Amino acid sequence: MFQTTVNNKVSFKGVGLHSGDDISVTISPAFPETGIMFRRSDVTGSEYTKASPHTVSSTQLATTINCGHEHIGTIEHLMAALYGLGIDNALVDVTGPEIPILDGSALPLVKLIDQAGVRQLNKKRKYLKFKKRIRLEKGDKWIELIPSRFFKVTFGISFDDNFVQEQKAFFNLSDNVFVDQIASARTFGFKKDVDALWNMGLARGGSLDNAVVIDNDEVMNPGGLRYENEFVRHKILDLVGDISLLGYRIYGHIRAFKSGHLLNNIFAKTLLESTNCYSIIELPDHPAAPNTILELKPQGIS
Repeated sequence: MFQTTVNNKVSFKGVGLHSGDDISVTISPAFPETGIMFRRSDVTGSEYTKASPHTVSSTQLATTINCGHEHIGTIEHLMAALYGLGIDNALVDVTGPEIPILDGSALPLVKLIDQAGVRQLNKKRKYLKFKKRIRLEKGDKWIELIPSRFFKVTFGISFDDNFVQEQKAFFNLSDNVFVDQIASARTFGFKKDVDALWNMGLARGGSLDNAVVIDNDEVMNPGGLRYENEFVRHKILDLVGDISLLGYRIYGHIRAFKSGHLLNNIFAKTLLESTNCYSIIELPDHPAAPNTILELKPQGIS
């Protein structure tokens, strides 16, 4: 019912997946209504920028936001971890061009943030409660939201690969379900694509320690997969991170097929702009009294 922030400051270091740089990140408590704010602390005069669908500057291989004249990429796993643990407000200082990839999932981030603790603030949390269906299509890819009393995700993937092929998964994404079933799913790719990225000077920090790599219909990682359907679970992880840029918790069932960062971002912008399709609500102090839900006018959203 109430907004939250991290209880204590927490820091971590790691390599950037695409830059290959060693990068440090510090997450600090923030006041109510702050949202998730990013700053390039390695750049003199850098100011905090709120993460939102409208501050996204690139969706190539990851979700990147502008921070003044600089940028911070690969924010989706951290955003998903914050959303999954119910963190509404935080200040994130980064000493490089992207968030470290760590093990390729959100699990190390979940553990770090959980150790920092969650502090309840004295301001009500606002939710988007959708009442109409919204759908986007791009070629054979699509994503839609249908009204629901909960936050649910159904996701399908299809690859021209004998090992991955098609996978589909559904989750009712409570905080516990995210932590237990989604957070540990790692980013993945195909060796032929990784080789091409390396030749382009990209994915310079990628390794079997931070990504699942498939080659000749086999997983190259010595430990294999964490789940039989780890690939589609990671796509759900990315989706949660991208949708969390809305800045609100949501009620709705998101269904998607082959959606990626680009379509996720376009969809997040569309959701915010479709003000006739949702209400902004605050939950009552006593959840058993549904008639006391406060509905607000969807104005001033950015």
